[in-house]
Order: sequence, then C-alpha cells, then structure tokens
Amino acid sequence: MTPATPFTQGILICPTTHIDWDWVYTFDQYYASNSQALGSKNGRDTVQNIFNAAGALFSKRVGFMFSVTEVGYLQRYARDNPAGIAVFAAAGEDFCLMGGGITSPDNLVCAGELFIRNYLVGRTWAKRAGLGGSLYDSAWLPDDFGHDPQLPVVLNAMGLTTAGLSRVPGSPQGSPGAAPMTPPGGSSIATQLNENGLVFQWEAGDGSRITTLYMPDTYGTVGYLDASDISSNATTVDQFVRQYRTGWPNGLRFIPVGIDFATPSVTTSSGEELSWLDVTQSYNSSHGDTNGVPGTTGTWKTYMDAVLASGASLPVNAPLNAQNYWTGYFASRPELKRNQYKAVRALMSAEVISALLRTSSGYASSALDAFDSTVWNGWEVLAPSSHHDFVTGTSPDNVYYGEQLPLSRQGVSAAKAVLDQGMERLAQGIAATAQPAELPAVVCNTLGFERIHGRLAEVSPPPGDHRLDAVKSVRGSKGLVPVQRSADGGILFMAYPPSAGYETVYLSSLPLPGPIVNPAPSVGDTVTLENEVIHVTLSKADGWGISQFTYGVDGGNSSLFASLGVGNQLRFYTDSGNIYQFGNEPYASYVPPVYGTFSQNTSATFVGGDAVWLEYGPLRYRFQARVTEQQSGHAFTLEYSLVAGERFLRMKLTGASPSGMSVVVAFPMVSNSGIAPTTLSYGTPHYQQDILPVPNWPGPTFVATHDYVLPCLQQGSQPVGGIYHHGIPAWTLDSDGVLLGVVLRNTPAGGRGASGSDADSHVQEYVLAPPLFANGTARIVTPLKDALSVTTPLEARLITGGREAQQAALAETASLGRVTATNTGTPVASEDVMIRVARVQAPGAEGGPSSGATASGGTTSGAIPTSLVLRTEKRGSQATSLTVRLPFLGKASSAETQAVTALEAPLTSLVAVPAGTDTVTVESPQALSALRIAWCRTQGG
Repeated sequence: MTPATPFTQGILICPTTHIDWDWVYTFDQYYASNSQALGSKNGRDTVQNIFNAAGALFSKRVGFMFSVTEVGYLQRYARDNPAGIAVFAAAGEDFCLMGGGITSPDNLVCAGELFIRNYLVGRTWAKRAGLGGSLYDSAWLPDDFGHDPQLPVVLNAMGLTTAGLSRVPGSPQGSPGAAPMTPPGGSSIATQLNENGLVFQWEAGDGSRITTLYMPDTYGTVGYLDASDISSNATTVDQFVRQYRTGWPNGLRFIPVGIDFATPSVTTSSGEELSWLDVTQSYNSSHGDTNGVPGTTGTWKTYMDAVLASGASLPVNAPLNAQNYWTGYFASRPELKRNQYKAVRALMSAEVISALLRTSSGYASSALDAFDSTVWNGWEVLAPSSHHDFVTGTSPDNVYYGEQLPLSRQGVSAAKAVLDQGMERLAQGIAATAQPAELPAVVCNTLGFERIHGRLAEVSPPPGDHRLDAVKSVRGSKGLVPVQRSADGGILFMAYPPSAGYETVYLSSLPLPGPIVNPAPSVGDTVTLENEVIHVTLSKADGWGISQFTYGVDGGNSSLFASLGVGNQLRFYTDSGNIYQFGNEPYASYVPPVYGTFSQNTSATFVGGDAVWLEYGPLRYRFQARVTEQQSGHAFTLEYSLVAGERFLRMKLTGASPSGMSVVVAFPMVSNSGIAPTTLSYGTPHYQQDILPVPNWPGPTFVATHDYVLPCLQQGSQPVGGIYHHGIPAWTLDSDGVLLGVVLRNTPAGGRGASGSDADSHVQEYVLAPPLFANGTARIVTPLKDALSVTTPLEARLITGGREAQQAALAETASLGRVTATNTGTPVASEDVMIRVARVQAPGAEGGPSSGATASGGTTSGAIPTSLVLRTEKRGSQATSLTVRLPFLGKASSAETQAVTALEAPLTSLVAVPAGTDTVTVESPQALSALRIAWCRTQGG
C-alpha cells in the first residue's frame, strides 16, 4: 500500500460523495438506476457503482481515501455485495464514516430524538458489519438548509467532537445576496465566517462546544472528475487556494472534492482509470509549488485531527444564528413533520413501558427481548425520514407520494402498533383487585416527570363490548372521581400516575353527584368554553375565531388578546415561493437579491358556518365548526377543546391550502397591561432559543420551533402567552407583534432543483395558553413540560389479565423513576428537568451494549444481565447535579452504573451501586446527560 502522506501544511483534498437518501429520485433509483447517473466516464453514477469504484481503489492499495456519510446505502450495498463491505472494513480509517448515521439528517425541523436515533441505528449496524474502525465522531451536515443555533447541545451529548457545515445565509450555493436588512448592507453570516475564521468553536446556550468547519465554497468545490482533462480539476483546486487565502487555522486548508453522487474514479476514452489521487498529483505538479500550498489527499478526520493537533487558537461563535438560510420548508408538506412527531412520541412511550416491564414484571426475558426488537425496528423504519430532503418536504411529487409519504405513514403505524403491544402487555400483567361491579384499567404516564397538566385519561371499549355502559365513576389514588362519556363512546376521567409510571384504577358503577354527560346548549352566533382558569368566546362573525380569551391575574381578569383582536384567525398569504422558500426570501443567486411575494391576501374573507358541540363537559368541552373562505370556496374545519382545570385551549384545523398560498393562523397576544410582544422564546430540537435570526429579507422571517413558542416583551423573559404544538415549526411575529403560524402551504413554483405541490387535506393540532405568573410577573417556567403534557396524552387500557397477571406479578402502581435537581448540594426548582428512557436492551441484542457492559456480578443461575439507558434533560435549570431515584435499583441483587454518551458509548467505567440503594447521582454541567444501568434480572420474576 502507498503510505499516506502526513498532513501538516497546505491543503487537504478530501474525496467524498453526497448521496441523498432520496431527493429528485427515490432511494432505489439513486442506488441502481436513474437518468442523472451518467456513468464512469462522466463523474456521476449510481450509488452501487460509486461503492464498486471505491472498493476497487481500496483493493489496489494505492493510498486512496474516501469520506462518506450515509450508512443506509451501505446497508443496501451489503445485501448485494458482502465482500465489498469487507473491503471497506479492511480500509479502516482510510474509509471515513462521517458520523455514521443512516442518512445525513436535517437538524432544524427533524424531531430531536430522531436526530439521535438516526446516528444510533446507523452506527449500530456499522459496528456489526465490521466498520467500527471507520466511524468518526462527527456531524457532517453540509446540505442542511440552515442550522439550529443550539445544535452543539446534542452533538456534545452524543459524544461527537466536530461538525462540517456549508449552507449558511450568504453562502455561494444558496442566496449569496442574503445580508441583514438592518443595518443596510450588513455582513452575512457567510461573510462573517470567512473574515473571522472558517474553523471555530460553536457554543450553545448550555456551554456545549463543537469544533466546526464552514466550507466557504460548497461541500463539493471540485464537483466531478473530468475524464477528458484532470488538469482542469487541479486548476479548480488552485483557484480555490487563491480565492480563499485567509480564515484557516495555522494555514491548514480544506477542500471537499466530489459533490452529489460523484464517483471517485472515471475511465478516459483510452481506457485509463483516473481518481481523485490523480487530481492531487496534478495539482501538486502544476500549482502546489507555485502557490506554496502543497496538496495532500486525506479524509475529513485527517483534516480535523490536524487542526486540533496544531494548537491553533479558534474563534468562538455563541450562538451561530444560521437558522434562516431557507425557511419555507418549515411548513412544506406538513404531514411528514406531523407523522414524524407522532411516531417519535409513540416509540419513546413504548420504551418507557418496556423499561417498566423489564424492571417490575415477571415476564420472561425472551418475551421482553422480542418486544424490544420490535421497538428497535420502529426506529429503523423511521430513521430515513430524518433526511434533509425527507422531513423537510423538499422532494418532487413523485418521490413524496411514491416513497416518502408511504414510508412516513408506515413509521406511524409501526410506532402505534408497538405502543399498543406494550400497553397490552402491561394491562395483562397486573393482578388487579377489583371489587364487585368494577372494571380495572391501567393508566400510564410515559413522561419522565409528574404531570401537572394533561391528566385526562380515556378508556375506550373494545368493539362490541358494552361493559362500560354501566360506568358512572372511577376509583383511583384520589378516591372516587367523576367520569364523562366522550363523543367516541369512551370513558373520560382524571388520573394521577407517577413519573414514568402507571396506576391501576377501577371503573365503577357507583354514581357520584352530577351528570356524566351535560346537555349541550344550542349553537348561536357565539359560544363559550370556560373552566376554573380561563374563559373563551368563539364568534361566528369572526370565522369561529377566538373573539375573547380571559384569564385570572392577581384576583382580577386579564385579556390575552389586544382590543378587538381575534385569535386563531385564519389568513391566506399569497406565496410566490417554492417548497424550499417563502416568496419573500431571496431567490436564486442574484446580487443584489431578487424577492418575490409573501403577503396577506386582504381580500380573503372567512365566514363561519355550521357548528356543533361534540362534548359539553363536565370534564371536557369539544366544539367543532365549519369555516369557508368566500372567494375561493375553500372550507376548513376548526375544533376547540377545553379540559377542566387546565389553562390550555386545544385547537385542531383540518383543510387544504389553495395553490400559490400559505394558510396562516394569527394570534394578537398582548401582556396583561396591553403591550404587544417584540420577540420570541421557543424550543429547538434540544434546548431553548431566545435570540431571533437577523432578517435577510423584507417581511416575516419564520423560525423553526419545536414543541412551544412564547411571544415575549423582552429577550428570554416576560412572556405574554404561548403556543404548544404537535410538529408545526413555522412561527414568527409580524410588524404589529401578532404571532403568525403557517399551518398549510401549497407552492408549486419551480426552482432549487425540485418542485412540488400539496393540495391534500391535512390535520394540524396546536394549543393556546396564557402566561404563568410568579409574584405578579409573567415568567417562562416549564414550557417543555407543558408542551409534552398536552401533546403526549396518558395511555389507558382495560386490564384483561387472567393467568398472565399471576405470572407477570406487576404491582397495581409503579414508577420507573423520577429526578430532582440540586445546585452544589442545595435543592433548586426542577423546572424542565426530566428523565427520558433511551433504550432497554439485553446485552448482545440488536443495538444493545456489548457484553462488557454487564453487571460485575456476572450471570448467576437464573439471572439475565440487562442494560437500561436513561437520559436526563434540563432546560433553564441552574442545577449542577441531578439525583435520579429508580425504585427497582433498591431491589436489584447486583447493579452498576456508568456515564455514557447519547449514542451509548461509555464515558466512565461501570461502578457498583451499593446494595439497597435506589438513587444515582448524575453530574450535569450541560443540558443532556446519559446514564447506563446494568443489573442482573432474575429470569421470569
């Protein structure tokens, strides 16, 4: 083998290829056959041929190196060519897997948990395929259309050390004319990085840092090998060297060669095979000596290792507000985003139930292993949707309808099915002690904290089962509580299961004072929904919008909206954009930029139509109404829901967007003194963000929010209210301080490589709430907990256990655990501190830890070593350490813990848990921490 040249100076020429999971073509078309694959003579080929070419170069042992991101294609290749995978494995670090995810994930609208699982699923397979030596702990995200300012939070927690970016506002392949609107002519983020340092420390709000490279001239500066003239490729390298002279740490430069589906070798007309190694050689012979910058072929890891070893002083960017590169895709194809959110929440809930069964039941480990394998399969099905052309909705119609939408829906089906299986297993394993005329049921709280909100549970009868007809109350931990019959025939009641736990309740025929179904009044021009906390009036004249929303403050009532303002008001916005961009964003690459149209269609008139009460208390109110836009005839269905004792008004919108339009909901929220908000505090996939991006275009600039968005009077403080949502990212404030959210979008305009229309009807759910007050001041307290409480309902099932219950021996009430927070030993407000079950697996199971992670006591007769990975999360808390109480630990005969990354790599050695101890301490300097607990589980009990 030709020895690798050490890289200590000059320019690192990095052969790579960018292979989208799907985009203009489907996954299989890109893999084996598509019209853009021009073959080995033209530099662009199918993925199958790209891997064949790379393997051939490795086999020749000529010093070839190759950097690839997408493990999903390697899985597919392994089915056809196991020997080819063996060649890659033998290459070791010369074959650099950048991160090792199934695909290159979006990091702005993708669900935060799926971002992690994309890497976990991919790396797990890579290790089992013998590619562990190729894995590099990096996030290679060059084609993401903007970046979460808080991304280092999760990258640091995952144990990744570096990141590679290419698309930021002002970068060459996007809208280089994009620059801050104020001050006029301000520098774009791309310009700032070019001037201040192309390699930098990217710092998030919790102090997490990631060493990051910004590629100033796309992620494939030399796009494709030129079979007819390799010297032209070398000239492009030289042009890059001369154009980008500054900003490099200690003069160490980086140029990625190979762009979308670029093959690493080509065949000339005379039959000679040439590769990127020849480009490096041609550059050095023709230009390297002349410009004094020698070239070295290497991997992404080669370059970053050299930078870190050089001792270069790197600038710090805190934060990097590069989230507004393109923003229209925040709202494009909303079903993909909603499906992903639902599936992720269901799989996470299933893992909590798995942990409860593993730690509390007598089910045999083989049965639980099978269940966990089904959960793992759910993540495998869902992982491709994290791709930056998948969940974003930026593929043409043929790919969307032919691959993405069916796969997205399959992900939801798989996730719901495994959640149902877990609840059935739980319900069948409880030996309930029902009294005469009682039906036992289990209610599970799959969130890792004790709920204050979202306590309404619903038990639905199996088809043809009329046993619920006699139910008039429920006996639970709070005694006998009232019930309500739902519109769907279920039984509604308040339940109080513990953190990450469940309780058994008993549906009883004993009556309580008061009706279980209130007679609904007739619907007039206005209707009222109210409980002990809020009072809401809906007006037909305002298109069934919210004409009044009042809440209590300091013994009086305050209005959530500005005078004469209407909440949840539907609006049409004329949108000349495409599936990537709203119409007002800079189009193409013109300098100065060219803008289209994104503005309210003031001629659109929404008229309230027929309406009906679906439920009318006493525990829940549901009201449904028809709304029609007069000119277009487009009709929408609005539904409002209010639960007793809650400050949350739930809303559901069903409808389709007209072509060339975005459908917007507007909320003119103001403070209790009538002041309009000026900024937003909102959830990102992994943390809270309080700084808005600098506008690069006139009109609204939307941000990608996760779980919640809070309009505020000042940065990070004084909220005037909040929206909590089920995967509706695009929110902003207009020039009058009105909160706008894009719920539907249909923009078939061309551009950006893929066009797409979306005339389908979609369902969108979101929740409105007034602010919380402390000592008379509105404060941001627990927005993430509030959001999860209303978007992740309690799971409830009738208990059907017979002999299974006797064998499983599950207690009537149990909790996996809860977390409390301290700051240097002093208890602090937990705020958004919670635990999340990452996974529970027997060692050696698919995706599980290695056998070295078993409890120190080893396997004793009848005992099975098992591993549980928990994550702790804190947002806004000043806690320095967290105490996690896990009741099952106190009963374990042998248990050990260790700190791990979010990708489950050990950070410390396993440490024995003292016998009888049920608490562990997690040092938590950053927002996310992970802990593995290994213990010996007695078989069948």
